[in-house]
Amino acid sequence: MFNNKNAKFALTLVAAALAAPAQADMSDYFDRLDVNFLAMQNFQSIQAKDGAFRPEDEEQSAGFGRIRANLMLKFHINEYITADIDIAEEPNDFGGGDRDFSFHNDFAGVEFDLLGLYGTPKENENLTLRLGNIGASPFQFKGFQDGADNQGNALIGNGINDYATAENGAQLSYTETFDSGMLRSYNVAGHITTSSFGEAFQEDRGFNYRLQGTLEFDGGFKVGLNYLQANQGDQLRFENGVASLDGLTTTNYRFGDGENYNFSASPSSERDTHVGVMPGLEQSIIQLNLAYQPSDQTSVIVMLGKSSDDYTFADSAGNAVAGITYFGTDGVSDANGTTFDSNSVIEGETSVEYFAIEAQQYIIPEKLYVAARYAESENTSDLIEQNDNTVERLQVAAGYWFTDSTLLKVEYVNQEEGVNSGGQIGSGFDGFTSEISVKF
Repeated sequence: MFNNKNAKFALTLVAAALAAPAQADMSDYFDRLDVNFLAMQNFQSIQAKDGAFRPEDEEQSAGFGRIRANLMLKFHINEYITADIDIAEEPNDFGGGDRDFSFHNDFAGVEFDLLGLYGTPKENENLTLRLGNIGASPFQFKGFQDGADNQGNALIGNGINDYATAENGAQLSYTETFDSGMLRSYNVAGHITTSSFGEAFQEDRGFNYRLQGTLEFDGGFKVGLNYLQANQGDQLRFENGVASLDGLTTTNYRFGDGENYNFSASPSSERDTHVGVMPGLEQSIIQLNLAYQPSDQTSVIVMLGKSSDDYTFADSAGNAVAGITYFGTDGVSDANGTTFDSNSVIEGETSVEYFAIEAQQYIIPEKLYVAARYAESENTSDLIEQNDNTVERLQVAAGYWFTDSTLLKVEYVNQEEGVNSGGQIGSGFDGFTSEISVKF
């Protein structure tokens, strides 16, 4: 007899049968999805030095910064196509103010394994086409800090000349590896991007280009050479020798990205501890990177570079100024006057020559390390006086891994800025800062 008990049993069997394909489909879906959640909280006690552009920065309180958070998703569309998106709440990005809490697309794209797609996959060769957001930077072999994504960076923040950003475009990269011999791998890559993270189609807006080559040798020695070129100068309209930057697209890597030293007189979205010499119009960068990384426990990196632009920041009267931020009253340079951020340029080459040395050594393997970075940048611009024109930064840090996904970093930082250096604080800063981060 078909009673209620039998009816319930039959319904259960039907429901299980209907659910089985869905469960199999969901299982297959999650097998093709990589998920990482990152969060970072910082604490700083940093003061600008006497003579800063903004006097408020000379008397800052110690305190906690806003938490950074990233949700990183990677989708394996099939064996040869992947897509990724990094969704982030990052207060020092995208012009967000202190009260703006918003998650946004921080980095996304689609990558195609071209050798696999064309039926010729090889274990030791890879030809990858990426479309979407392209990371633009001339440095290699070291971590870049962006929001909560900080665990690949032994220190805190990025260097004074770490020109880096993400823009929209296409990148082609080829890598070959070898199982034996002195040369273990090489890579060549090139990209073309629009000078914007959003969309920019205004008249005479150009493209940005990058070429990169890398060699990795047996024993941990690495060499990389990078060239970046922006072509945005055709947008300028000059009147009496001065052009405004209003409404113009400039390259996003002109100052740097992802900085985490913050000052009370600046909006939280500012990155004003980098060198601010370049307008970012016809900017070029050439940089040589050398590294000795014999193991995961030891790393020494040397970076040498030069960046230049065909245009120079100017005050309202058309006088050249050393960087985007300067003192002035009614267009006349005056150390007792008002602080301005330049929005005008004149013709004249700006340039900086720079180097950085970074080292990391584990005291307790995979647990406790010490690290240091020294960077120096000289403003060699044609229209700027060649004295007191250097920015120097020293960072000394220690890091402790509580687990393989939880890292505490503590750092002392000291920056010195000459009056003609193009530094954006005005005289430099120093103090202590720290970060604790998790990655799940």
